[in-house]
Amino acid sequence: MARLVQAGWRRTEGLGRSAGDTEARLLKGFYGHALEAWLLVSVCAGLRRCESVGIEWSDLNLKRGTVTVKRSVQWVAGHETVTDPKTDQSRRTMALPRFAVKRLAQLKHGRSGRLVGDLNANQVASHYMAWCRRMKLPCVPPRNLRHTFGTLAIAAGADISVVARQLGHSDIKTTARYYLRPDLSVLKSLQRAWERLIIGVA
Repeated sequence: MARLVQAGWRRTEGLGRSAGDTEARLLKGFYGHALEAWLLVSVCAGLRRCESVGIEWSDLNLKRGTVTVKRSVQWVAGHETVTDPKTDQSRRTMALPRFAVKRLAQLKHGRSGRLVGDLNANQVASHYMAWCRRMKLPCVPPRNLRHTFGTLAIAAGADISVVARQLGHSDIKTTARYYLRPDLSVLKSLQRAWERLIIGVA
């Protein structure tokens, strides 16, 4: 698993040593846990919490390496509600990294239904946070996993329109407002790339 995590979460140049380390620790810490499949998809696809809880094994196409968002699941006034994704852009198919596809294939073993089993959204969050505390893992709230994905994707150089599509934003301005905030280290990385292009400095 360590090799899979390392392969999928290489440190991004210019972001410092912590880029992706939190996510790698979480994935390693949940290896073999009942919520591992849910966490893999949440971390690697940037899903909304209501989307990730509703993902079913049948929504994964492991031959193509994709996951498709088909429903939104929420816990409202003591009851679970299942609705269509909030917008047309939210109903989307996304590619997963190879290490996640490989591990999900190992976990599937003919399983059906939701990745989280019979747990509702609140129970998923409770079990997840309890395991983080027990194993002394970074306590990143489930809703923040999506934000972390978007932030790392932008910082790694992904085109903002691609990130918007992955996150299911109907307006690219939403992506820009929340994620297009490069810090100084990212800007320095840009200048190093520009310098290599202009004068060939390594």
